[in-house]
Amino acid sequence: MNTKSKFPVMVFLSFVFLLFTFLRPWSFAQEKITFRPLFPVRLDHEFPEEEETFEEIKNLILKYYYSDDITREALYWAAIQGMLRQISPPDHPELSKIWTAEEYGRVLQSLKGVLVAIGMKSTFDQQEGSLTVTEVLPGSPAEEYLKPLDRILRIDSLPLKGKSLRSVNRILEGEEGTEVTLTVNRDIEVFDVTIKRRKFETQALIITRLTDSIALVEIRSFTANVSGKLEAELEKLKNDGFRGLIVDLRNNLGGVFSESLRVTELFFHEKEILLRTLQRETGLQNYVSGNKHPFTFDMAVLVNSQTASSAEILAGAFQDHQKAVIVGTRTFGKAVIEKTHKLENDFRVKFITAAMYSPKGRTWQGKGITPDFLVEQDEKTLTALLKMHPKKRFAKDVAMITAYKLLTR
Repeated sequence: MNTKSKFPVMVFLSFVFLLFTFLRPWSFAQEKITFRPLFPVRLDHEFPEEEETFEEIKNLILKYYYSDDITREALYWAAIQGMLRQISPPDHPELSKIWTAEEYGRVLQSLKGVLVAIGMKSTFDQQEGSLTVTEVLPGSPAEEYLKPLDRILRIDSLPLKGKSLRSVNRILEGEEGTEVTLTVNRDIEVFDVTIKRRKFETQALIITRLTDSIALVEIRSFTANVSGKLEAELEKLKNDGFRGLIVDLRNNLGGVFSESLRVTELFFHEKEILLRTLQRETGLQNYVSGNKHPFTFDMAVLVNSQTASSAEILAGAFQDHQKAVIVGTRTFGKAVIEKTHKLENDFRVKFITAAMYSPKGRTWQGKGITPDFLVEQDEKTLTALLKMHPKKRFAKDVAMITAYKLLTR
Protein backbone atom coordinates (compact mmCIF):
# COMPACT_ATOMS: atom_id res chain seq x y z
CA MET A 1 0.00 0.00 0.00
CA ASN A 2 1.28 3.50 -0.71
CA THR A 3 2.09 5.84 2.11
CA LYS A 4 -1.41 7.23 2.30
CA SER A 5 -3.83 4.83 0.70
CA LYS A 6 -7.37 5.71 -0.27
CA PHE A 7 -8.12 2.10 -1.18
CA PRO A 8 -10.63 0.83 1.40
CA VAL A 9 -9.62 -2.20 3.36
CA MET A 10 -12.03 -4.70 4.85
CA VAL A 11 -10.43 -5.63 8.13
CA PHE A 12 -9.89 -9.39 8.05
CA LEU A 13 -11.03 -9.36 4.47
CA SER A 14 -9.67 -8.60 1.04
CA PHE A 15 -12.72 -8.36 -1.13
CA VAL A 16 -10.47 -7.43 -4.05
CA PHE A 17 -9.09 -10.99 -3.86
CA LEU A 18 -9.99 -12.90 -7.06
CA LEU A 19 -10.20 -16.69 -7.28
CA PHE A 20 -9.23 -17.77 -10.79
CA THR A 21 -11.45 -20.87 -10.55
CA PHE A 22 -14.34 -21.57 -12.90
CA LEU A 23 -17.25 -23.57 -11.56
CA ARG A 24 -18.89 -24.10 -14.94
CA PRO A 25 -17.58 -23.74 -18.50
CA TRP A 26 -17.67 -20.68 -20.70
CA SER A 27 -16.80 -20.65 -24.37
CA PHE A 28 -13.33 -19.46 -25.35
CA ALA A 29 -11.97 -17.92 -28.51
CA GLN A 30 -8.22 -17.39 -28.89
CA GLU A 31 -6.34 -14.74 -30.83
CA LYS A 32 -2.67 -13.91 -31.18
CA ILE A 33 -1.70 -10.73 -29.39
CA THR A 34 1.50 -9.08 -28.18
CA PHE A 35 1.83 -8.73 -24.41
CA ARG A 36 2.02 -5.13 -23.30
CA PRO A 37 2.74 -4.60 -19.61
CA LEU A 38 0.15 -2.49 -17.78
CA PHE A 39 2.90 -1.09 -15.57
CA PRO A 40 6.71 -1.40 -15.50
CA VAL A 41 8.23 -4.48 -13.84
CA ARG A 42 11.49 -4.84 -15.79
CA LEU A 43 14.80 -3.89 -14.14
CA ASP A 44 16.20 -0.84 -15.97
CA HIS A 45 19.89 -1.58 -15.41
CA GLU A 46 22.26 -4.56 -15.54
CA PHE A 47 22.66 -6.70 -12.43
CA PRO A 48 25.42 -9.30 -12.98
CA GLU A 49 25.76 -12.39 -10.78
CA GLU A 50 22.37 -11.76 -9.23
CA GLU A 51 22.10 -15.00 -7.22
CA GLU A 52 25.63 -14.78 -5.86
CA THR A 53 25.10 -11.10 -4.96
CA PHE A 54 21.88 -11.92 -3.13
CA GLU A 55 23.61 -14.58 -1.04
CA GLU A 56 26.56 -12.28 -0.40
CA ILE A 57 24.36 -9.47 0.93
CA LYS A 58 22.29 -11.88 3.01
CA ASN A 59 25.42 -13.27 4.65
CA LEU A 60 26.86 -9.81 5.28
CA ILE A 61 23.65 -8.75 7.03
CA LEU A 62 23.60 -11.88 9.18
CA LYS A 63 27.23 -11.32 10.15
CA TYR A 64 27.39 -7.54 10.68
CA TYR A 65 23.85 -6.21 11.29
CA TYR A 66 23.80 -4.48 14.67
CA SER A 67 21.02 -6.65 16.19
CA ASP A 68 21.15 -10.41 16.50
CA ASP A 69 17.34 -10.48 16.25
CA ILE A 70 17.66 -10.66 12.46
CA THR A 71 17.34 -14.21 11.13
CA ARG A 72 17.61 -16.05 7.82
CA GLU A 73 13.85 -16.59 7.91
CA ALA A 74 13.22 -12.85 8.30
CA LEU A 75 15.50 -12.01 5.38
CA TYR A 76 13.95 -14.60 3.08
CA TRP A 77 10.48 -13.36 4.07
CA ALA A 78 11.52 -9.77 3.29
CA ALA A 79 12.95 -10.88 -0.07
CA ILE A 80 9.66 -12.56 -0.99
CA GLN A 81 7.74 -9.44 0.02
CA GLY A 82 10.06 -7.37 -2.18
CA MET A 83 9.49 -9.66 -5.18
CA LEU A 84 5.74 -9.43 -4.75
CA ARG A 85 5.87 -5.62 -4.52
CA GLN A 86 7.98 -5.48 -7.71
CA ILE A 87 5.29 -7.29 -9.73
CA SER A 88 2.34 -5.33 -8.27
CA PRO A 89 0.91 -2.07 -9.63
CA PRO A 90 2.86 0.96 -8.31
CA ASP A 91 -0.32 2.43 -6.79
CA HIS A 92 -1.26 -0.89 -5.11
CA PRO A 93 2.05 -2.48 -4.06
CA GLU A 94 0.44 -5.00 -1.69
CA LEU A 95 -1.82 -6.51 -4.36
CA SER A 96 0.41 -9.59 -4.58
CA LYS A 97 0.45 -11.37 -1.23
CA ILE A 98 1.74 -14.32 0.72
CA TRP A 99 -0.43 -15.86 3.46
CA THR A 100 0.23 -18.33 6.21
CA ALA A 101 -2.09 -21.34 6.22
CA GLU A 102 -4.09 -19.78 9.07
CA GLU A 103 -4.45 -16.41 7.30
CA TYR A 104 -5.57 -18.08 4.09
CA GLY A 105 -8.25 -20.01 5.95
CA ARG A 106 -9.79 -16.69 6.98
CA VAL A 107 -9.61 -15.43 3.39
CA LEU A 108 -11.57 -18.46 2.18
CA GLN A 109 -14.20 -17.89 4.85
CA SER A 110 -14.57 -14.27 3.79
CA LEU A 111 -15.14 -15.29 0.17
CA LYS A 112 -18.01 -17.46 1.37
CA GLY A 113 -19.50 -14.37 3.00
CA VAL A 114 -18.78 -15.54 6.56
CA LEU A 115 -16.36 -13.66 8.81
CA VAL A 116 -14.88 -14.00 12.24
CA ALA A 117 -14.06 -10.34 12.78
CA ILE A 118 -15.29 -7.12 14.31
CA GLY A 119 -16.88 -6.07 11.00
CA MET A 120 -15.73 -2.77 9.54
CA LYS A 121 -14.21 -1.33 6.39
CA SER A 122 -11.57 1.35 6.73
CA THR A 123 -8.81 3.34 5.06
CA PHE A 124 -5.31 3.26 6.55
CA ASP A 125 -3.10 6.35 6.80
CA GLN A 126 0.37 4.92 7.45
CA GLN A 127 2.06 8.28 8.02
CA GLU A 128 -0.51 9.50 10.51
CA GLY A 129 -0.94 6.07 12.04
CA SER A 130 -4.71 5.80 12.00
CA LEU A 131 -7.61 3.88 10.48
CA THR A 132 -10.68 5.79 9.31
CA VAL A 133 -13.89 3.76 9.39
CA THR A 134 -15.71 3.93 6.03
CA GLU A 135 -18.42 1.35 6.73
CA VAL A 136 -19.67 -0.73 9.65
CA LEU A 137 -21.14 -4.02 8.46
CA PRO A 138 -24.75 -4.76 9.42
CA GLY A 139 -25.04 -7.49 12.03
CA SER A 140 -21.37 -7.28 12.95
CA PRO A 141 -19.89 -6.84 16.45
CA ALA A 142 -18.72 -3.33 15.50
CA GLU A 143 -22.24 -2.14 14.70
CA GLU A 144 -22.91 -1.32 18.36
CA TYR A 145 -19.66 0.59 18.90
CA LEU A 146 -18.35 2.25 15.73
CA LYS A 147 -19.63 4.80 13.21
CA PRO A 148 -18.41 5.80 9.76
CA LEU A 149 -15.67 8.48 9.92
CA ASP A 150 -14.48 7.30 13.35
CA ARG A 151 -10.68 7.38 13.50
CA ILE A 152 -8.94 4.46 15.22
CA LEU A 153 -5.72 5.70 16.80
CA ARG A 154 -4.56 2.60 18.68
CA ILE A 155 -5.34 -1.11 18.77
CA ASP A 156 -4.86 -2.82 22.13
CA SER A 157 -2.90 0.31 23.18
CA LEU A 158 -0.44 -0.16 20.28
CA PRO A 159 0.26 2.91 18.09
CA LEU A 160 -0.21 2.32 14.33
CA LYS A 161 2.22 4.89 12.95
CA GLY A 162 4.84 3.33 10.70
CA LYS A 163 3.15 -0.07 10.62
CA SER A 164 2.25 -1.79 7.37
CA LEU A 165 -1.31 -2.65 6.44
CA ARG A 166 -0.46 -6.32 6.91
CA SER A 167 0.79 -5.79 10.46
CA VAL A 168 -2.32 -3.74 11.32
CA ASN A 169 -4.53 -6.54 10.06
CA ARG A 170 -2.54 -9.03 12.13
CA ILE A 171 -3.18 -6.99 15.28
CA LEU A 172 -6.90 -6.88 14.52
CA GLU A 173 -7.18 -10.58 13.75
CA GLY A 174 -8.05 -13.10 16.43
CA GLU A 175 -10.03 -16.18 17.32
CA GLU A 176 -13.80 -16.15 17.80
CA GLY A 177 -14.69 -14.99 21.32
CA THR A 178 -11.50 -12.99 21.86
CA GLU A 179 -11.60 -9.21 22.39
CA VAL A 180 -9.85 -6.22 20.87
CA THR A 181 -9.72 -2.72 22.36
CA LEU A 182 -9.75 0.26 19.99
CA THR A 183 -8.87 3.84 20.86
CA VAL A 184 -11.39 5.88 18.86
CA ASN A 185 -11.44 9.57 17.93
CA ARG A 186 -15.00 10.76 17.17
CA ASP A 187 -15.43 14.52 16.64
CA ILE A 188 -13.59 15.98 19.68
CA GLU A 189 -13.91 12.86 21.86
CA VAL A 190 -11.26 10.19 22.32
CA PHE A 191 -12.42 6.97 24.00
CA ASP A 192 -11.78 3.23 24.14
CA VAL A 193 -14.18 0.52 23.03
CA THR A 194 -13.71 -3.21 23.56
CA ILE A 195 -15.27 -5.43 20.89
CA LYS A 196 -15.58 -9.21 20.98
CA ARG A 197 -14.80 -11.01 17.73
CA ARG A 198 -17.52 -13.37 16.54
CA LYS A 199 -18.75 -15.07 13.41
CA PHE A 200 -21.32 -13.24 11.30
CA GLU A 201 -22.62 -13.39 7.75
CA THR A 202 -22.04 -10.47 5.41
CA GLN A 203 -24.87 -9.07 3.29
CA ALA A 204 -23.61 -9.38 -0.25
CA LEU A 205 -27.00 -8.86 -1.94
CA ILE A 206 -29.94 -6.63 -0.99
CA ILE A 207 -33.09 -6.32 -3.13
CA THR A 208 -35.55 -3.47 -2.53
CA ARG A 209 -38.75 -2.84 -4.48
CA LEU A 210 -38.70 0.94 -4.86
CA THR A 211 -41.90 1.23 -6.90
CA ASP A 212 -44.34 -1.14 -8.60
CA SER A 213 -42.00 -1.47 -11.57
CA ILE A 214 -38.46 -0.45 -10.49
CA ALA A 215 -36.29 -2.43 -8.04
CA LEU A 216 -32.96 -1.60 -6.43
CA VAL A 217 -30.33 -4.38 -6.59
CA GLU A 218 -27.41 -3.71 -4.25
CA ILE A 219 -24.45 -6.01 -4.84
CA ARG A 220 -22.03 -5.28 -1.99
CA SER A 221 -19.49 -7.93 -3.01
CA PHE A 222 -19.18 -11.01 -5.21
CA THR A 223 -19.16 -13.73 -2.57
CA ALA A 224 -19.81 -17.40 -3.27
CA ASN A 225 -23.27 -18.11 -4.76
CA VAL A 226 -24.34 -14.48 -4.98
CA SER A 227 -25.23 -15.19 -8.63
CA GLY A 228 -27.61 -18.00 -7.63
CA LYS A 229 -29.33 -15.81 -5.06
CA LEU A 230 -29.61 -12.94 -7.55
CA GLU A 231 -31.05 -15.20 -10.26
CA ALA A 232 -33.81 -16.38 -7.92
CA GLU A 233 -34.66 -12.81 -6.91
CA LEU A 234 -34.69 -11.58 -10.51
CA GLU A 235 -37.05 -14.39 -11.47
CA LYS A 236 -39.48 -13.19 -8.77
CA LEU A 237 -39.24 -9.59 -9.98
CA LYS A 238 -39.88 -10.64 -13.58
CA ASN A 239 -42.90 -12.71 -12.59
CA ASP A 240 -44.28 -9.76 -10.60
CA GLY A 241 -44.09 -7.47 -13.61
CA PHE A 242 -41.02 -5.40 -12.76
CA ARG A 243 -39.39 -3.89 -15.81
CA GLY A 244 -36.47 -1.83 -14.47
CA LEU A 245 -33.46 -2.31 -12.18
CA ILE A 246 -31.10 0.12 -10.50
CA VAL A 247 -27.98 -1.98 -9.89
CA ASP A 248 -25.86 -0.40 -7.16
CA LEU A 249 -22.17 -1.34 -7.34
CA ARG A 250 -20.90 1.60 -5.29
CA ASN A 251 -18.22 0.58 -2.77
CA ASN A 252 -18.18 -2.94 -4.24
CA LEU A 253 -14.48 -3.81 -4.22
CA GLY A 254 -14.86 -7.07 -6.13
CA GLY A 255 -14.74 -10.65 -4.90
CA VAL A 256 -14.84 -14.06 -6.53
CA PHE A 257 -13.98 -13.74 -10.22
CA SER A 258 -16.22 -16.56 -11.43
CA GLU A 259 -19.21 -15.17 -9.50
CA SER A 260 -18.90 -11.78 -11.21
CA LEU A 261 -18.96 -13.54 -14.59
CA ARG A 262 -22.02 -15.56 -13.58
CA VAL A 263 -23.84 -12.41 -12.47
CA THR A 264 -22.93 -10.72 -15.77
CA GLU A 265 -24.07 -13.76 -17.74
CA LEU A 266 -27.57 -13.50 -16.26
CA PHE A 267 -28.18 -10.52 -18.56
CA PHE A 268 -26.37 -11.63 -21.72
CA HIS A 269 -27.57 -13.90 -24.50
CA GLU A 270 -25.46 -16.85 -25.58
CA LYS A 271 -22.37 -16.04 -27.69
CA GLU A 272 -22.18 -12.46 -26.40
CA ILE A 273 -18.71 -11.63 -25.04
CA LEU A 274 -18.65 -10.85 -21.30
CA LEU A 275 -14.93 -10.25 -20.81
CA ARG A 276 -11.55 -10.64 -22.50
CA THR A 277 -8.42 -11.74 -20.64
CA LEU A 278 -4.78 -11.93 -21.63
CA GLN A 279 -2.48 -14.56 -20.11
CA ARG A 280 1.05 -15.74 -20.84
CA GLU A 281 0.14 -19.40 -21.47
CA THR A 282 -3.16 -19.09 -23.33
CA GLY A 283 -2.97 -15.66 -24.93
CA LEU A 284 -6.25 -13.81 -25.46
CA GLN A 285 -9.42 -15.53 -24.22
CA ASN A 286 -12.99 -14.40 -24.66
CA TYR A 287 -15.48 -15.32 -21.94
CA VAL A 288 -18.75 -15.83 -23.78
CA SER A 289 -22.25 -16.21 -22.36
CA GLY A 290 -24.00 -19.55 -22.65
CA ASN A 291 -27.34 -18.19 -21.42
CA LYS A 292 -30.24 -18.88 -23.82
CA HIS A 293 -32.78 -16.99 -21.73
CA PRO A 294 -31.17 -13.85 -20.22
CA PHE A 295 -33.09 -11.30 -18.19
CA THR A 296 -34.10 -8.24 -20.20
CA PHE A 297 -34.74 -5.53 -17.61
CA ASP A 298 -34.11 -1.88 -18.37
CA MET A 299 -31.09 -1.09 -16.21
CA ALA A 300 -29.04 1.71 -14.73
CA VAL A 301 -25.83 0.87 -12.87
CA LEU A 302 -24.45 3.04 -10.06
CA VAL A 303 -20.65 3.20 -9.68
CA ASN A 304 -18.09 5.27 -7.78
CA SER A 305 -14.34 5.43 -7.15
CA GLN A 306 -14.58 2.35 -4.92
CA THR A 307 -16.26 0.17 -7.56
CA ALA A 308 -13.35 -2.14 -8.31
CA SER A 309 -12.13 -5.32 -9.95
CA SER A 310 -14.94 -7.88 -10.37
CA ALA A 311 -17.53 -5.10 -10.09
CA GLU A 312 -15.82 -3.30 -12.98
CA ILE A 313 -16.25 -6.44 -15.12
CA LEU A 314 -20.02 -6.04 -14.82
CA ALA A 315 -19.99 -2.29 -15.46
CA GLY A 316 -17.66 -2.60 -18.46
CA ALA A 317 -19.71 -5.37 -20.10
CA PHE A 318 -22.99 -3.49 -19.59
CA GLN A 319 -21.49 -0.31 -21.03
CA ASP A 320 -19.89 -1.93 -24.09
CA HIS A 321 -23.05 -3.84 -25.02
CA GLN A 322 -25.33 -0.92 -24.06
CA LYS A 323 -27.26 -3.17 -21.70
CA ALA A 324 -27.40 -0.44 -19.06
CA VAL A 325 -26.62 3.22 -18.53
CA ILE A 326 -23.72 3.79 -16.11
CA VAL A 327 -24.28 6.54 -13.52
CA GLY A 328 -21.89 7.99 -10.94
CA THR A 329 -18.16 8.69 -10.91
CA ARG A 330 -15.14 7.03 -12.49
CA THR A 331 -14.48 3.55 -11.06
CA PHE A 332 -11.34 2.46 -9.20
CA GLY A 333 -9.37 0.97 -12.10
CA LYS A 334 -8.28 -2.60 -11.29
CA ALA A 335 -8.21 -4.73 -14.43
CA VAL A 336 -5.95 -7.60 -13.42
CA ILE A 337 -6.58 -11.13 -12.17
CA GLU A 338 -4.54 -12.82 -9.47
CA LYS A 339 -4.12 -16.56 -9.09
CA THR A 340 -3.35 -18.19 -5.74
CA HIS A 341 -0.78 -21.00 -5.55
CA LYS A 342 -0.36 -23.45 -2.67
CA LEU A 343 3.27 -23.76 -1.55
CA GLU A 344 5.09 -26.79 -0.16
CA ASN A 345 4.91 -25.36 3.39
CA ASP A 346 1.10 -24.88 3.08
CA PHE A 347 1.47 -21.11 2.74
CA ARG A 348 -0.33 -19.47 -0.21
CA VAL A 349 1.01 -16.86 -2.62
CA LYS A 350 -1.10 -14.68 -4.91
CA PHE A 351 0.07 -12.57 -7.86
CA ILE A 352 -1.17 -11.24 -11.18
CA THR A 353 -1.55 -13.85 -13.93
CA ALA A 354 -3.84 -12.06 -16.39
CA ALA A 355 -5.00 -8.68 -17.60
CA MET A 356 -8.70 -7.98 -18.14
CA TYR A 357 -10.33 -6.10 -21.00
CA SER A 358 -13.93 -5.15 -21.69
CA PRO A 359 -15.81 -6.88 -24.56
CA LYS A 360 -14.64 -4.09 -26.91
CA GLY A 361 -11.04 -4.56 -25.79
CA ARG A 362 -10.76 -1.59 -23.40
CA THR A 363 -8.52 -1.79 -20.36
CA TRP A 364 -9.60 0.08 -17.24
CA GLN A 365 -6.39 -0.60 -15.29
CA GLY A 366 -5.31 2.54 -13.45
CA LYS A 367 -7.94 4.75 -15.06
CA GLY A 368 -11.28 3.18 -14.25
CA ILE A 369 -14.51 3.12 -16.26
CA THR A 370 -16.01 6.49 -17.11
CA PRO A 371 -19.77 6.64 -16.43
CA ASP A 372 -22.26 7.67 -19.10
CA PHE A 373 -23.77 10.18 -16.66
CA LEU A 374 -21.45 11.87 -14.18
CA VAL A 375 -23.02 12.30 -10.74
CA GLU A 376 -20.52 13.31 -8.06
CA GLN A 377 -21.11 12.66 -4.36
CA ASP A 378 -18.53 13.16 -1.64
CA GLU A 379 -17.57 10.16 0.48
CA LYS A 380 -19.10 11.53 3.66
CA THR A 381 -22.49 12.09 2.00
CA LEU A 382 -22.52 8.66 0.37
CA THR A 383 -21.54 6.96 3.64
CA ALA A 384 -24.49 8.63 5.36
CA LEU A 385 -26.86 7.72 2.51
CA LEU A 386 -25.85 4.07 2.48
CA LYS A 387 -26.73 3.76 6.16
CA MET A 388 -30.35 4.71 5.38
CA HIS A 389 -33.06 2.25 4.40
CA PRO A 390 -33.11 2.21 0.57
CA LYS A 391 -36.63 3.68 0.33
CA LYS A 392 -35.63 6.61 2.53
CA ARG A 393 -32.34 6.94 0.66
CA PHE A 394 -34.25 7.06 -2.63
CA ALA A 395 -35.52 10.57 -1.86
CA LYS A 396 -32.05 11.98 -1.14
CA ASP A 397 -29.53 10.01 -3.21
CA VAL A 398 -28.79 12.07 -6.34
CA ALA A 399 -27.29 9.10 -8.18
CA MET A 400 -30.34 6.92 -7.47
CA ILE A 401 -32.69 9.73 -8.48
CA THR A 402 -30.77 10.23 -11.73
CA ALA A 403 -30.87 6.50 -12.48
CA TYR A 404 -34.62 6.38 -11.81
CA LYS A 405 -35.29 9.34 -14.11
CA LEU A 406 -33.24 7.71 -16.88
CA LEU A 407 -35.25 4.49 -16.53
CA THR A 408 -38.64 6.22 -16.56
CA ARG A 409 -38.11 8.99 -19.12
